[in-house]
Amino acid sequence: MDEQRDTGVPSQYPIAGLRAREVSGQTRAALRKKSSGSSGVSWSKVSLWSGIVSLALAPVFGIGVIPAILSIVLGHIAKHREPQSMSLSQVGLALSYIALGVGTAVLVFVALPIVFAFLVSAGYILSE
Repeated sequence: MDEQRDTGVPSQYPIAGLRAREVSGQTRAALRKKSSGSSGVSWSKVSLWSGIVSLALAPVFGIGVIPAILSIVLGHIAKHREPQSMSLSQVGLALSYIALGVGTAVLVFVALPIVFAFLVSAGYILSE
Protein backbone atom coordinates (compact mmCIF):
# COMPACT_ATOMS: atom_id res chain seq x y z
CA MET A 1 0.00 0.00 0.00
CA ASP A 2 2.88 2.40 0.78
CA GLU A 3 4.42 1.77 -2.62
CA GLN A 4 1.26 2.89 -4.35
CA ARG A 5 1.17 6.12 -2.32
CA ASP A 6 4.76 6.99 -3.21
CA THR A 7 4.24 6.46 -6.93
CA GLY A 8 1.18 8.66 -7.03
CA VAL A 9 -1.15 5.83 -8.12
CA PRO A 10 -4.40 6.01 -6.12
CA SER A 11 -5.15 3.11 -3.86
CA GLN A 12 -8.29 1.04 -4.26
CA TYR A 13 -9.05 1.52 -0.55
CA PRO A 14 -7.51 4.87 0.42
CA ILE A 15 -8.95 4.86 3.96
CA ALA A 16 -7.27 1.58 4.82
CA GLY A 17 -3.86 3.08 4.10
CA LEU A 18 -4.04 5.76 6.82
CA ARG A 19 -1.73 5.58 9.76
CA ALA A 20 -2.12 7.20 13.16
CA ARG A 21 0.51 9.86 12.51
CA GLU A 22 -1.34 11.06 9.38
CA VAL A 23 -4.50 12.02 11.28
CA SER A 24 -4.54 15.61 12.43
CA GLY A 25 -5.18 16.33 16.09
CA GLN A 26 -6.25 19.90 15.44
CA THR A 27 -9.82 20.55 16.55
CA ARG A 28 -10.19 24.27 15.68
CA ALA A 29 -10.03 25.79 12.28
CA ALA A 30 -7.47 28.50 11.78
CA LEU A 31 -9.44 30.58 9.30
CA ARG A 32 -8.87 34.30 9.27
CA LYS A 33 -11.57 36.77 8.53
CA LYS A 34 -10.89 38.61 5.30
CA SER A 35 -10.70 42.31 5.89
CA SER A 36 -11.82 44.68 3.18
CA GLY A 37 -8.90 46.94 3.94
CA SER A 38 -11.02 49.78 5.21
CA SER A 39 -12.83 50.41 8.42
CA GLY A 40 -15.98 52.42 8.84
CA VAL A 41 -18.15 53.49 5.94
CA SER A 42 -17.61 51.65 2.67
CA TRP A 43 -16.87 53.31 -0.67
CA SER A 44 -20.06 51.98 -2.24
CA LYS A 45 -22.26 53.47 0.51
CA VAL A 46 -20.59 56.85 0.07
CA SER A 47 -21.10 56.58 -3.68
CA LEU A 48 -24.77 55.73 -3.21
CA TRP A 49 -25.48 58.59 -0.81
CA SER A 50 -23.57 61.14 -2.83
CA GLY A 51 -25.50 59.96 -5.90
CA ILE A 52 -28.77 60.57 -4.06
CA VAL A 53 -27.60 64.03 -2.94
CA SER A 54 -26.44 64.93 -6.44
CA LEU A 55 -29.77 63.84 -7.94
CA ALA A 56 -31.62 65.95 -5.38
CA LEU A 57 -29.45 69.00 -6.10
CA ALA A 58 -29.38 68.63 -9.89
CA PRO A 59 -32.49 70.75 -10.58
CA VAL A 60 -31.20 73.58 -8.35
CA PHE A 61 -29.31 75.59 -10.99
CA GLY A 62 -27.17 72.55 -11.75
CA ILE A 63 -25.42 72.49 -8.39
CA GLY A 64 -25.76 68.69 -8.40
CA VAL A 65 -23.10 68.39 -11.10
CA ILE A 66 -20.28 68.71 -8.56
CA PRO A 67 -21.43 65.91 -6.20
CA ALA A 68 -22.37 63.84 -9.28
CA ILE A 69 -18.78 63.92 -10.52
CA LEU A 70 -17.53 63.05 -7.04
CA SER A 71 -20.00 60.18 -6.81
CA ILE A 72 -19.00 58.83 -10.22
CA VAL A 73 -15.36 58.72 -9.16
CA LEU A 74 -16.25 57.05 -5.85
CA GLY A 75 -18.54 54.56 -7.56
CA HIS A 76 -15.83 53.40 -9.93
CA ILE A 77 -13.37 53.08 -7.05
CA ALA A 78 -15.96 51.05 -5.13
CA LYS A 79 -16.54 48.69 -8.06
CA HIS A 80 -12.89 47.71 -8.03
CA ARG A 81 -12.22 47.69 -4.29
CA GLU A 82 -15.45 46.16 -2.98
CA PRO A 83 -16.79 43.45 -5.28
CA GLN A 84 -19.08 42.18 -2.51
CA SER A 85 -21.14 45.39 -2.63
CA MET A 86 -21.21 45.81 -6.39
CA SER A 87 -24.95 46.52 -6.49
CA LEU A 88 -24.68 49.54 -4.18
CA SER A 89 -21.92 51.07 -6.26
CA GLN A 90 -23.83 50.42 -9.49
CA VAL A 91 -26.95 52.12 -8.13
CA GLY A 92 -24.80 55.04 -6.98
CA LEU A 93 -23.22 55.25 -10.42
CA ALA A 94 -26.60 55.16 -12.17
CA LEU A 95 -27.99 57.93 -9.95
CA SER A 96 -24.84 59.99 -10.48
CA TYR A 97 -24.92 59.71 -14.26
CA ILE A 98 -28.61 60.70 -14.26
CA ALA A 99 -27.84 63.65 -11.97
CA LEU A 100 -24.95 64.67 -14.21
CA GLY A 101 -27.24 64.70 -17.24
CA VAL A 102 -30.04 66.58 -15.48
CA GLY A 103 -27.64 69.05 -13.89
CA THR A 104 -25.93 69.75 -17.19
CA ALA A 105 -29.28 70.29 -18.92
CA VAL A 106 -30.37 72.67 -16.17
CA LEU A 107 -27.10 74.57 -16.48
CA VAL A 108 -27.40 74.91 -20.23
CA PHE A 109 -31.11 75.68 -20.53
CA VAL A 110 -31.87 77.57 -17.30
CA ALA A 111 -28.86 78.95 -15.46
CA LEU A 112 -26.83 80.20 -18.44
CA PRO A 113 -29.74 82.14 -20.02
CA ILE A 114 -30.45 83.79 -16.67
CA VAL A 115 -26.80 84.82 -16.32
CA PHE A 116 -26.75 85.99 -19.94
CA ALA A 117 -29.92 88.06 -19.41
CA PHE A 118 -28.42 89.64 -16.29
CA LEU A 119 -25.20 90.53 -18.12
CA VAL A 120 -27.17 92.06 -21.01
CA SER A 121 -29.42 94.08 -18.71
CA ALA A 122 -26.46 95.32 -16.70
CA GLY A 123 -24.75 96.45 -19.90
CA TYR A 124 -21.71 94.23 -19.65
CA ILE A 125 -22.33 92.57 -23.02
CA LEU A 126 -24.23 93.64 -26.16
CA SER A 127 -24.38 97.23 -25.01
CA GLU A 128 -24.86 99.86 -27.72
